[in-house]
Amino acid sequence: MTPPQPGANPSPFPSPFKFNVNLHFRTLVEFRMRVFQIQILAKKRWREKVFDEETVKKWKQEFMDQDPGMIAKYWTAKERNALDPLVGGVEMDKGQDATSNKDKKIEGLDDAVNEVGEGEEEESATMKSWPRTKVTEAQLAYIFDELKWMAGQRDARLGIESAGVPKVYCSHTLVPFELKEALIQGGALLEDVPEDQKDWHPNTNHQVLDLVHPSLHCLRIGKSLVKRRDEGAAYIQTLDDYLAERPDLKYIPPTPRDKGSFSLSRQHQWLPTDFDVSENGAITALSYINNLHPTTQMPLCKTITSILQLFVPLWERVLGDTIGPERSLAIEANTENWYDHCDHSEPNWFNYTGKGADAEVRYDRDRQAWEAAKWPLIPDPKPFTPPVSDELPQPFNLKGKKIQVIVKMANIVLTPKNPKYEGGSWHVEGMENERIVATGLYYYSTSNITESKLGFRQTVGDGDEYGADIPYQQHDIKGFQAAFGIYGYDGPLNQQMGSVVVKEDECLAFPNIYQHRVAPFELADPTKPGYRKILCFFLVDPTITILSTSRVPPQQHAWYLNELPKAPMLRSLPQELLDMVTDELVDREESGAIMTMDQAKEEREKLMKERANFVVQLNENVFEMEFSMCEH
Repeated sequence: MTPPQPGANPSPFPSPFKFNVNLHFRTLVEFRMRVFQIQILAKKRWREKVFDEETVKKWKQEFMDQDPGMIAKYWTAKERNALDPLVGGVEMDKGQDATSNKDKKIEGLDDAVNEVGEGEEEESATMKSWPRTKVTEAQLAYIFDELKWMAGQRDARLGIESAGVPKVYCSHTLVPFELKEALIQGGALLEDVPEDQKDWHPNTNHQVLDLVHPSLHCLRIGKSLVKRRDEGAAYIQTLDDYLAERPDLKYIPPTPRDKGSFSLSRQHQWLPTDFDVSENGAITALSYINNLHPTTQMPLCKTITSILQLFVPLWERVLGDTIGPERSLAIEANTENWYDHCDHSEPNWFNYTGKGADAEVRYDRDRQAWEAAKWPLIPDPKPFTPPVSDELPQPFNLKGKKIQVIVKMANIVLTPKNPKYEGGSWHVEGMENERIVATGLYYYSTSNITESKLGFRQTVGDGDEYGADIPYQQHDIKGFQAAFGIYGYDGPLNQQMGSVVVKEDECLAFPNIYQHRVAPFELADPTKPGYRKILCFFLVDPTITILSTSRVPPQQHAWYLNELPKAPMLRSLPQELLDMVTDELVDREESGAIMTMDQAKEEREKLMKERANFVVQLNENVFEMEFSMCEH
């Protein structure tokens, strides 16, 4: 069949499957400022303490003490030799020891970024995540002036505030104690099953225990029963039928290298639940939550719905920021004249020709010295000015609307024999089929684990053949690496946004235009077990309707089998007729309309294989598209 034709996205929300051209290149200096800011946001009573001069003075000194070690970590003489043979180590104040802080962990910086993964060996030597120059008083002043403004932006009733990463919001007090306890008790019922019935997620080293996962009993295009919109009769929906109901999929953008779409699944879709949001923000479930029994697990379903209601204000802020104007850069770097401050001009070969046999040697030497001394000028930020209300994005109103949400619950379980979680991979949630625009995470229970962080990264550039959407000087590899951390010879066009430290009771919401990754953590006490439990919500684009549990009947074979003896009409049937009803279930199982748990897990393996391939293509075509500086 003919694939959907590309075109303009009909939704106001940007797609994570193509370049978002509105995202700016941010300097490493600004990134460092954000990392330091995130450290303050993690401190208790920071909203009060940022107005105390002595405390601020102490915090500034802490930043200045951390900074040299981070500079040395990323900007050693060995690292720079490839581009600048004559450059030595980072210039330090007399008596200052850069190496003493070199391995110190910095809150707000994703430590996993420095770990070389599969296919990242070349990249790791060229990407930078910290500026080469020391933090200045102007930068520190900007950080704390903005923090003072942020202290007044918190929603006092719900505790909602910025997490320090643009468009990411959090609250440590959103879920009341009673709801938290109800969720813990409901989750315990899912955990308390025989070992052979526990659903350890594949390929996670027996560490990730799935309690509710959308990949199980998902929609299987061409196999699952779907109720017709008008009469409610169920039928097997073909791929053509599926696409006919999804006009939004006609707008899938082509990849730069392929006219088809790597981001559309022709086999699977996660199934959301439909919820009605009233004008006052109350939420009512309109259909079942996939993989939670609507009767026997009703108390847990109600608890999850109540917690979801609390996430609506978080998402309204995230969505408003996602489609609203971008905040101005704290630091504007001029790529066209950032070498104008250099003392010496570039050596000209014509000034050396005919001036001795060693002219070429002298030219090469002088040019190397010039390259070594030449660094782009990154200006200090102007004093922070609080944005006026007209400049701030307005929340996207979800009240009075129907929303579709995909639910997931999972535990990361560590033991003395299996004590370290290696972290996750960079990813967005879902594919085009799910149209996820935002994620909500509730870290409802943790025990005996070290600091846990969630990192974010975004695309930068314009996604065209060469990538950059700002002017640059020819072959200015060094400038882009020093200013933005991006390598101009086939380096990936993405930038780290910072990492948020997540603790028990934290509620976090963020847009799906960012990739995110869980950083490694381990047992705090290696002699005892530990865990982290999380409830996840994935919000479908509220301007688009996709197939949900309202139209896809439950596909769990065991549910139907368990209900048969309870049906009043079936109790009086002769055994032979009851056998016929059971045979009908078998027929549906064989047709794929319902699934046993083993069949559901087999289907999940197919989905995971498909999505693993999708992640590779998404990185290749979008998040890790190569930046190639062309000749002007």
